[in-house]
Amino acid sequence: MTGGGPGEPIREVLAMAEGLRVQLVSLAAGQSIPWHTHTFVADTIIAVVGTVEVELEPPAIPPRLEPGERWTIPAGTPHVVHGRDGAACRFVNVHAGGSYDFQLYAG
Repeated sequence: MTGGGPGEPIREVLAMAEGLRVQLVSLAAGQSIPWHTHTFVADTIIAVVGTVEVELEPPAIPPRLEPGERWTIPAGTPHVVHGRDGAACRFVNVHAGGSYDFQLYAG
């Protein structure tokens, strides 16, 4: 398990293999995964607790995921993830299709 410091999400890696990374991410109220992109991997988010909101660049209607719902973000698509209206949430995050990287996106 990683993170959990002040302002940091808690990430628990559930599985890892070549081209695949699965983690459980917990965001406290007011936390988010900052704007970023992945060069090679798609990012599938599966809501577990609370409503998870995903914002995309270019702007689009943000998916609001209720527990059990999922959304896949294609590789190379800038995005940010947070709880609806800044609330806490938890989700499974699946990175698949290639080598994982995390590139901050400034717009």
